[in-house]
Amino acid sequence: MKELMAAVVYTILCAVPDCTHRRIPVLLSAAGMLAGAAFVFYRICLGEENWYTVLLSALPGVALWTLSFLTEGKIGRGDGDMVLVIGLLMGWEGCVAALCAACLFAAVFSGIGLMIKRLKRNSRIPFAPFLSAACLFLEVLCLTGGT
Repeated sequence: MKELMAAVVYTILCAVPDCTHRRIPVLLSAAGMLAGAAFVFYRICLGEENWYTVLLSALPGVALWTLSFLTEGKIGRGDGDMVLVIGLLMGWEGCVAALCAACLFAAVFSGIGLMIKRLKRNSRIPFAPFLSAACLFLEVLCLTGGT
């Protein structure tokens, strides 16, 4: 539960500069990675996690970094940083759930924006707010007893 709340706070902190400047500061990414590493270390020391699950948790972020490289920056590298931190904080299952929910939220937002002609086919929208909304959605789901 602490990890999910940390992910919510981190993604909100990242969403603000992503919306205003279309950039997530490197210092913020580094701070998130340090916090994620601390949570991982803590869980490993308690025996709740092993290095295999840590590797699995990092894969979604690495996949987004790869997509950022392959699309020549159409997907931001900061998005990969955020997903990596979410993976370290929440584990691979929570990270994949947050990533899927964020993609769904972004698709609905984009579809509505296209229908009301506020967005064009090549419009660029920040992804951090959708990751933030997804993590918040998962937090509320956990608090209300959903699985």
